[in-house]
Amino acid sequence: MAFRLLLVSSHGTDEAVGGTEGYVAKLAEEFASRRAEVRLLRAFPGPSTLPPDHTRTLHSTDWRTSQVRRVRNHLDDLVSTPTRALAEAIEWAEPDLIHTHNLPGITTGIWEAARRAGVPVVHTLHDYHLLCPRVTLLDANGNPCSPHPLLCGLRTRSVGRWGTAVSHVLGVSQYLLDRHARLFPHARLHVLRHPTKSPRTEPLPPPRTKLETVGYIGALATSKGIDKLLTAVPALSELGISVRIAGEGRLQAEVEAAAHSLPNLQYDGYVDAGVKESFLRDCDAGIIPSVWPEPGGPPWAMLDWHWGGRPVLVSPRGGLAEALVDFPGALPVEPTPEGIVAALARLRDPDVWRGAVEAVGPVRNATDFAHWFDEQEQVYLEALGRER
Repeated sequence: MAFRLLLVSSHGTDEAVGGTEGYVAKLAEEFASRRAEVRLLRAFPGPSTLPPDHTRTLHSTDWRTSQVRRVRNHLDDLVSTPTRALAEAIEWAEPDLIHTHNLPGITTGIWEAARRAGVPVVHTLHDYHLLCPRVTLLDANGNPCSPHPLLCGLRTRSVGRWGTAVSHVLGVSQYLLDRHARLFPHARLHVLRHPTKSPRTEPLPPPRTKLETVGYIGALATSKGIDKLLTAVPALSELGISVRIAGEGRLQAEVEAAAHSLPNLQYDGYVDAGVKESFLRDCDAGIIPSVWPEPGGPPWAMLDWHWGGRPVLVSPRGGLAEALVDFPGALPVEPTPEGIVAALARLRDPDVWRGAVEAVGPVRNATDFAHWFDEQEQVYLEALGRER
């Protein structure tokens, strides 16, 4: 498959930022091996898996370290203009196809710029950025909110007005596609779940015969239910359960402070691929207590626990509710302190724990990475008007 592909995402292939960046990095590596010439357009500076001459960066500062850049991101979203900078980036890449991902700092103006250049666009939805300036569909206190018809509605109409330029939309869950379908009236919608077959050549040692340690790995944010988990930690101590948390985010200071004061809580900081395996091995089960409608069905974090042979408790929100159907080793948990304690208390029962561990097995309708890339390639071919 010979063509030139422009991948567009705010943080490019910097996998330390999150799952989206890992997704983009995997696409870049795989399609380069499939004879595609890959270019990357990103909003913010940072590490890149592509050579410098194959990478273009729009801004010199990162929104996470610059309040001015953060405000500019929101203002740019509201306008979403197909700027000259976007047109020049497309001219630089000379792509046959553009595949967009997260767009803060870039804006959906890239879609209109692509249409004017005559380049087809595929877009992958990873979150709710197009519907919600906070991305999570939660208010500032972490409670579900309904988009304001004037403020949020105006913004969504603005960022979505170039949606007609997108020919194919991919979503990591049906829930995510359904929430966005009206923004892409002419696009074909595809559910493309993350591959579920383990890439491991050797399984991890099984968890202990009794639940002793539960782990969380991911962003430290209110939307992820981290504050609920921290509140539950003292009660979990009474059950003989320790908690380990790995990741970075806005609640990092709170997690660090709690780890200093609570003897059954350990904060491991950010764990990269080399350290993640030992983190998973040292935990008996995982937990994903998200309070937002998690987009992924499943998200990468859930796959990490499954591939590690660990039961994982997940809140039945958004795409996670879909994942619960296909993952026999996944257990529902209400994302409240009381719900977390109750769910883990049940797992302290020897028979319940034994059954949970034994249930971790093949996923229904499992796919591997090769199939996942083939499905991605098929969408590219359709967008390009080619046959395999």
